[in-house]
Amino acid sequence: MTDTRFTTVVDDTEGLLNVVDIDGIGDVETLLMFLFARPIGVEEVWNEDRDETSLEVVVQGSDEAIGSTFDFPLSVVELVRSCAQTVDDFEPYGEDDSAPNLRLLAENELIAILQGALGKVRLFNMMDDGGSE
Repeated sequence: MTDTRFTTVVDDTEGLLNVVDIDGIGDVETLLMFLFARPIGVEEVWNEDRDETSLEVVVQGSDEAIGSTFDFPLSVVELVRSCAQTVDDFEPYGEDDSAPNLRLLAENELIAILQGALGKVRLFNMMDDGGSE
């Protein structure tokens, strides 16, 4: 059975957070960082032309960064594949270039990787919560 958390198309940030069952936009940022093994920034931005919010994603390369804005409706798989295109434009980040090209994976393979990354996000959040008490 397909994990629909990542393929469901949502209309806004709140829908994205609810479908994936994460707490905030920072968890989307952390998920993308785990997937691409590089610094990534994610912000919710107001799109005045469409009178709604979008996601702005800044992908860091070794010497430069590229920012892209993604409008809703959007699924996590669509977001990841779009970010993968940007990552492909950069040279490998750091010494580890063993990450698969997420843009070229079959959907079921990408979903399996997303499930693992989401698990890492949850573990990261549990460790972070435990350290703040």
